[in-house]
Amino acid sequence: MFKVGITGGIGSGKSVICNIFRNLDIPVYQADIEARRMMGEDETIRGELLAFFGTEAFQNNQLNRKFLSERIFPDPKARFFVNSLVHPAVRSDFAGWVEKQASAPYVIEEAALLFETGAWKELDYNILIVSDVETRIGRIMERDEMTRAEVLARMDSQMDPEKAVALADFVISNDEEEFVIPQVLKVDKIIRDLALEKS
Repeated sequence: MFKVGITGGIGSGKSVICNIFRNLDIPVYQADIEARRMMGEDETIRGELLAFFGTEAFQNNQLNRKFLSERIFPDPKARFFVNSLVHPAVRSDFAGWVEKQASAPYVIEEAALLFETGAWKELDYNILIVSDVETRIGRIMERDEMTRAEVLARMDSQMDPEKAVALADFVISNDEEEFVIPQVLKVDKIIRDLALEKS
């Protein structure tokens, strides 16, 4: 079974695109959501986070996402620590999840840092969602009630879009100038056809 990655900078609209694939009966694994779940539930990961960040990493026994975001995004050392801690757990969890999707023509892994962590190398194809910077900034400021400076700091922690394009097999534009559904349908057909050829 083909494993396909979907990534894109913050505010590019990965979730919207993934929902379209879901409507085409393609299972989607949301790596970032699963990573947060593991950070809150896995005792080993919890212990490492507490040792590195202190007790503020958790609030009322729940992952303190706001505190961690404020610590991780401006600090490459903290970001590397969290990625190296959580990434192997996510890879293992994803592999187990894939085994349960035997009836699907292919599966998708959605992850914000697919290229940055090297996870893209383990997948058969990778889709990059692109959108112009100002559109992305506006989306995130509205969605997450963040300041422009905070959004820009998040963007700085992600790969330059031009470098990401070079690693992607498919690029979907989500800048409100081009309809996304025809683009998704085109990519879906290509991957389904490739999967049929392989089977």
